[in-house]
Amino acid sequence: MRFKLVLACLLAATVSQTTFAQRPLVKNVAPPIIADVSAAEVRESIKDGVRFLLKRQKNTGKWQDMRSFPDGVTGLVTLSLLNAGVRSETREMQAALTALQRREPENLSTYAISLRIMAMALADPEGRRYLGRIRDDVAFLVRSQKTEGANAGGWGYGGSQTGLNSADASNSQFAILALHEASILGVKIDDNVWLRAKGYWSRLHQNGKGFVYSAMGGDTRVTGSMTCAGISSWLVINENLAEPNDFLTGGRVACCGLDADLKVVQDSFKWMADHFTVKFNPAKFRSNSGAKYYYLYGMERAGRLAGERFFGAYDWYRHGAAHLVEEQNRDGSWRGSDHSENMVDISTAFSLLFLAKGRRPVVFGKYQHSVTNDWDRHPKGIHYLTRQIENDWNLKLNWQTVRGIDADVDDLLEAPVLYISGRDELRLTAKQEDNLKKYIENGGFIFAEACQGDGCGDNVAFDRSFRNLIGRLFPDSALEALPADHPIWSANYRIQKPDPNWPVLGVQACCRTSIVYVPRNLTGFWRLNRKNLIDVMPRRVADEISYTTKIGVNVAAYATGRELDDKGERPKIAAVKNFEMLAGRNLHFPKLNHAGGADDAPNAWRNLLNEIKYREPSTGDQGNPTGVALRLKMEKKMISPIKEQLAEHPFVFMHGRNDFSFTREEQEAIKRYLELGGFIFADSICSSPEFTTAFRREFSKIFRDQKLKAIADSHPLFNDGRYGWPLHEGVLLNTPDPDAQNGYRQRTIPPVLESLEVNGRLAVVFSPYDISCAMENATATQCEGYQRESAVKIGTNVILYRLRSD
Repeated sequence: MRFKLVLACLLAATVSQTTFAQRPLVKNVAPPIIADVSAAEVRESIKDGVRFLLKRQKNTGKWQDMRSFPDGVTGLVTLSLLNAGVRSETREMQAALTALQRREPENLSTYAISLRIMAMALADPEGRRYLGRIRDDVAFLVRSQKTEGANAGGWGYGGSQTGLNSADASNSQFAILALHEASILGVKIDDNVWLRAKGYWSRLHQNGKGFVYSAMGGDTRVTGSMTCAGISSWLVINENLAEPNDFLTGGRVACCGLDADLKVVQDSFKWMADHFTVKFNPAKFRSNSGAKYYYLYGMERAGRLAGERFFGAYDWYRHGAAHLVEEQNRDGSWRGSDHSENMVDISTAFSLLFLAKGRRPVVFGKYQHSVTNDWDRHPKGIHYLTRQIENDWNLKLNWQTVRGIDADVDDLLEAPVLYISGRDELRLTAKQEDNLKKYIENGGFIFAEACQGDGCGDNVAFDRSFRNLIGRLFPDSALEALPADHPIWSANYRIQKPDPNWPVLGVQACCRTSIVYVPRNLTGFWRLNRKNLIDVMPRRVADEISYTTKIGVNVAAYATGRELDDKGERPKIAAVKNFEMLAGRNLHFPKLNHAGGADDAPNAWRNLLNEIKYREPSTGDQGNPTGVALRLKMEKKMISPIKEQLAEHPFVFMHGRNDFSFTREEQEAIKRYLELGGFIFADSICSSPEFTTAFRREFSKIFRDQKLKAIADSHPLFNDGRYGWPLHEGVLLNTPDPDAQNGYRQRTIPPVLESLEVNGRLAVVFSPYDISCAMENATATQCEGYQRESAVKIGTNVILYRLRSD
């Protein structure tokens, strides 16, 4: 890379911006210590694994299968490669999918049939190419389900292994997963299939614990792999058994009812927390690593389908990813010891499934604010909204639970949208409130609802307490109804006539609407957004589900700009730490106070300072880089435009969004400051015309003989390698446009900066286009200005130009 850190923290070697956060889940209880693993390391590990498997593909399109399970390994590897990002249109995937179609289901095992269904459903999510094959496979799985005895509702090996009325949890989970993917495609599966399956898994569950492998012979050996299989299967079965009458009263949606059978999942999560490890399949295989990779794949599924980031105090993905990255072989493979995992294609495929699916971008963090279930009265609401977003954006996504009592700001920032819901009074600690404020100030977005109406009661305590919370956090920003021309109404779906029954309120904070609040149920309707339910719902209810889902998708689109980071890549808060010294200086970069919104983007400049990177020396002594780390004071400091305060700082930031003016004394102080070598770098928040006009006017008053002038494209600030990034090829500017896919248009332009020269040097640099909101991590749907990376480059060049020319 061409650039290294210019303002590099002394601890940057050990605290990476892309490491996964580590924190306790129970107050005052430290989490297990584990080596950091970065998102970049995981990404490289996946690439190496993909390369390894593609090299081992045969000319037939297949991989080396097990003799007793034809097409099983090929189905598993194909599924893993598709999940790892290999496109279904590639030559390799087309060859694999073509090869998988050839055998009739009667000649395949339950594993092979199920994997084939899952691979084809993933490769063809609209059912245009493989739906016929999937229907035939589903019909065979339905016929193969056991219907009598202790194994009723389960599946055995099938194929050449058929003959006994046997069944087990392993085969059964693959069948359940395959049937579920088929049902999402629209394949109708009789309720009796799911009912029998539920009865089977009920017999496998050990009360207060997890799941066992077999319903026969008094098996009581709970294992990690089977417990994860049970969690996933239980969630899938209950989803597919849902009926309209479970959610309606008198033909209307009835909210705030408890979802049934959650205790089975809660017991299983507790067992996993008590026995957690990623080094082997716990309980049954203590002495070796038997079925470890199979177990990890099951862990990923259970955690992701439940939306849980943790088993107890353990961040399952971070622990598993660190372990897999560490033990990956040089050729990109993983190899187990037994249970067929000594076949390198199998263990590598399971490893890829864990890494690739677990690192999908997180769109929502569901905020757990209470010890009761008040924070999660409709557990599946966010789940089905996320699924709708996946369909709309053609992007695989995750959501996760965020436990508010012990989450720090970095934990909150892992989710670009924090969802807060409840009916009872919202009671947060002072630390939680402070974290929420910092989360917003650093680019986060709060989306909240009151569980109110629709059977949840009226005038609920949550509504009052949430409004009071926002008033405390942002006293200068009112919670007001979004106007009809707000970008949220067209961010994904065009909602031309907002329904007054679902008022949408917003708070303008940190460069954009950063908080959206709906004082009526949304999740109670989102949880019904399933084809098998909507098709049989009353028309009025179906319309309500559709409308509320559109609100949810639009808010997510507005909040993220549809630009989502892989898990682990969300930006972290910059801590206040010591920096290396430049020429003996201890630099503080304050902001200039004025009446035009001097602190409307409170973290913009601090974020810029933490993004700045210096380049490696291109010539000369490699030990004498062109940039030197600085000692910076990172806490926010506002100064007044008076001589005594200005004189302490060679570099001052300034921004705003409204009209302002300086007094005669302030004008004289600023003039003297600049004449003596001071420097002001300013931008107009959201490209505000009011602030731009005021800034140009006020600085023309200060220097009566000159006005701000555009800096030429040829200026060293843009092109001289000493000052950072070469910008002669242009930068990206975002302009709001409700008709554009992401809510804004993007174009390449030369950097637009204006300046005032004092004594032959640049003393003031001003950007009429926004830099601040980009540095607040906000999306650009409501704000014209530079794209974030371009803002970083412009800011870097200006700062380095000032420091190098001093």
